[in-house]
Amino acid sequence: MRAALGLWWGLQRREAAHDRRPTLLAVLAFAVSTTALLVSLGGTHAFVDRAAVAPPGDEYAPIYVVLALVACALLVVPILTLGGVAARLGVARRHARLATLRLAGATSRQVGLMTLAECAAQAFAGAILGALGYALALAPLSLLAFQGRRLGVDELWLGLPLVAAVVAGVVLLSVASGVGGLLRVVVGPLGVAARTTPVRLSAVRVLVVGCVVLAWFVVGQLTQQVGMAVTLGVLAAVVATINVLGPYVVMLSGLAVARLARGPETLLAARRIVDDPRSTWRSVSALGLGVALAALSSVGTVIAGDAGADPAGAVLGADIATGSLVALVIVSVVAATSTGVVQAARVIDQGPQYRALALAGAPIPFLHRARLREVTIPLGATIVLGSVLPLLVLVPFADLAGIGLLVRTVVAIAAAAALTVAALAASRPLVREAVRL
Repeated sequence: MRAALGLWWGLQRREAAHDRRPTLLAVLAFAVSTTALLVSLGGTHAFVDRAAVAPPGDEYAPIYVVLALVACALLVVPILTLGGVAARLGVARRHARLATLRLAGATSRQVGLMTLAECAAQAFAGAILGALGYALALAPLSLLAFQGRRLGVDELWLGLPLVAAVVAGVVLLSVASGVGGLLRVVVGPLGVAARTTPVRLSAVRVLVVGCVVLAWFVVGQLTQQVGMAVTLGVLAAVVATINVLGPYVVMLSGLAVARLARGPETLLAARRIVDDPRSTWRSVSALGLGVALAALSSVGTVIAGDAGADPAGAVLGADIATGSLVALVIVSVVAATSTGVVQAARVIDQGPQYRALALAGAPIPFLHRARLREVTIPLGATIVLGSVLPLLVLVPFADLAGIGLLVRTVVAIAAAAALTVAALAASRPLVREAVRL
């Protein structure tokens, strides 16, 4: 163990001296995801505490708890997706390095220890920064008013044991991701070192999503019988299926564009998408999840309109609107971080490809146009997926649908699409740097 950890530390110092940006990007993504997760849990904790001390005749206190749980269940999916993105940053470089060590004679145990050490170190550093970010966010969040009074810092504070549990969970998520890729390195190091093309995705993903959506149709009609916990669990599973279906939809869109491509930039972008649809999906997945959350959160606004004419009902309506806005802000920050980090990491990981294209005569504007198409092609597929799936979710509540659904979804699509393009433009200097190296 000492030899393996010593070798890992030496390799880390050597890579940090050469280029520490992948590590910094991973730590940033872990920090943002941890902060967002703690803020979401803190808001739910505040409403649970208030409901525990509410007067016996307060019929709206349980409603606030249910709405907070719904919002938290919806937010957890994009937040954990960002955590998965952070865990996979630089995975190609890591696998190639470990596979080379494996071919050079390193044992499976040594490779495993180095993988776990690298994943855990990045996740722990990011989670600690995220916990500090959560502590700093408590004061601004306490300015928000719900139920006619402001949130207290003591209500939003989860306590050290729960914060430590979240930090440990983030580290475990990263380690689990590292273990998932470790088997590929140990069993087939030659294929990893040679950078073989990954296996094409299966249509079984469509069947899985169909089964989950069908389960939601059943549960949505039987909420009183199955209970709110089961309903929330199925709802979170439906939103999570976007990540199951997304890579397959992206791959199909890449195949279609590759067959119809009339220019070299479009063909290059389409072939890159088909070659690694999972990585392509991670660069735009936050967009689909954000659009889905925007559409689903509009239901709360519609419900608020039917809350009644009494003062408590009016307060509930205003609070639902405020809570929806807070949720959208959180998911927007997560989406911005995910898009920016993934796009920057893809340029760094694909540096040899960019240099090879430049040596073959491809000018930098050509590379920028190919990158733009590489994002806009899955962007269109993601917008369709992120818009259609929430509409299926809302079928059991079709009588509550209104113009708010359309307006909120359109605004979310426009904002998220602009955010994705802006993140792509922010990484343009990295392309020029990769070509010069």
